[in-house]
Amino acid sequence: MLFTWSLHLSLAALLLGLAYKLWSWPRIDIGPACRDIPPLRRLRAGAGGFGRALLSRRGGAMLWALVRDGLFQARSRTHSPLAWIAHLLMFWGMMGLIFLHALGPVLIPDFTATLNPWLFLRDLGGLMLLAGVALVIFRRRKLPLLGRVTRWPDRLALGLLALLVLSGFGLQGLKITSAASYQRMVEEYGLLDEAPDRRALAVYWQEHYGVVFPSGQAAPTPELMARGEELNAESCLDCHARPQWAFASWPLSRALAPLARLGGGALAEQALWHLHYLAAFLALALLPFTKFLHLFTGPLLLMARAGRPRESLSPASLALLRALELDVCTRCGACSAHCSVAPALRHVPNLALLPSEKLAALKALVQRPRPESEAAQATRQGAYICTSCLRCTRLCPVGIDLQDLWLALKEELAALGLGPTTLAVGSQAHAQAEAQRSQEPVVPKANGFQQGLLHSAQADTFRACYCCTTCSVACPVVAQHEEPMKALDLLPHQIMHSLGLGMAQEAMGARMTWHCLTCYRCQEACPMGVRVTDILYELRNLAARDQGQGEAV
Repeated sequence: MLFTWSLHLSLAALLLGLAYKLWSWPRIDIGPACRDIPPLRRLRAGAGGFGRALLSRRGGAMLWALVRDGLFQARSRTHSPLAWIAHLLMFWGMMGLIFLHALGPVLIPDFTATLNPWLFLRDLGGLMLLAGVALVIFRRRKLPLLGRVTRWPDRLALGLLALLVLSGFGLQGLKITSAASYQRMVEEYGLLDEAPDRRALAVYWQEHYGVVFPSGQAAPTPELMARGEELNAESCLDCHARPQWAFASWPLSRALAPLARLGGGALAEQALWHLHYLAAFLALALLPFTKFLHLFTGPLLLMARAGRPRESLSPASLALLRALELDVCTRCGACSAHCSVAPALRHVPNLALLPSEKLAALKALVQRPRPESEAAQATRQGAYICTSCLRCTRLCPVGIDLQDLWLALKEELAALGLGPTTLAVGSQAHAQAEAQRSQEPVVPKANGFQQGLLHSAQADTFRACYCCTTCSVACPVVAQHEEPMKALDLLPHQIMHSLGLGMAQEAMGARMTWHCLTCYRCQEACPMGVRVTDILYELRNLAARDQGQGEAV
């Protein structure tokens, strides 16, 4: 009764949740360009565009994106091999358990859970999922930043998966030892009317299938074992492979054998059975409202991303895609762990600076806009400290265009009176500079730095710098000083600017040049490809050459 009712309730919650998501996605407005578009028009534009792209020449690219980035999680490998392995283990373990265990009787003809390969694959899927969960927990504990962005829904999801797998292994282990299960099987399927045959088969199953019988069972004599093997071949092998194929549950059954001898196995088996299916049904019911939903929305977004460039989408399609992206995030933390402004958390204790938290804040903002709240102010700070370096978008394993969402977030903030947008600031600065354009321009002195380059072919890339400060924000040397200007004279982006003005001596003399750790974070973060670290190296070498020291002479 409890099983049936809980199954029906979880399925009802799943269907209602999915229906709510389908109803809400076309009604979420993110950015002024997406407003005043009817929901039906958004659905038609999104579904029609997806279908046309799939049937066009881009169809191959969409399917390839599904295989490479969806099934094999290739985008995760770009930022962390350990995260990639964890996601692969969790994804394939979960898929194996869903399609080869939970839905096996429905999808697979003549499916028998106690036969191979299903017996082996069930334990393999469970072990893969459990290993993936363990790796994810290890990463979140090892990387302090990931630990800070871990919220209760993340803990709930990981805990639920671990509970599901461990209760399944425990249940299977107890079933192997269960004499009651053995008796039910014999009475339901067996044709053993004679007591000697029943005794022979029981002895054989005790020795080879791990069943734990109460004391008083007959000793395994050669005659009984031979007869038991014969009966097993006749009546049991068609439905039961050796339990040793369940390579994770079998050793657990040996550890639980003392409990079965004490008579507590049946009670524990019942308790684990209820715990196992209730955990599975709870995960099913929570799927539309948790990160589990990305199992379905993630591949869809990856295919849509490969099907058509975002800049060519109609406003209706863009509105639907942005709304979908809010529910695709897996909260893996890759974007936050590699965010260019993450070092600023030491001085600005606002988690909304990080992309994963900013995405959650955007979702809350568009669903329940409250501009006067502290959360809205924190979101505004996070939005405008962002350096737009695109790193989060490049690293997102499910292909969310976070950069586009950040621009839309700024527009939403401006509409709520929490702007201004970058465009408005630029327009005002341009207007203020108009009066000064009639003045005599300042002509920098001749730039001799480029002629002095000896060691690095890329050192003259400083001319591409537009002083976005991304390099200075990413620099760990800058981050450790309360007043970096006093401690370092010039910051990395100021050194690039000084070189642009021909002030090579000032750049060489700055303590920043000599305190540089050469960690290359600045160079990796630069959106213009300026070889910041190489240039600092070049300055050191030029200073040594001018002083007639070292190998630079």
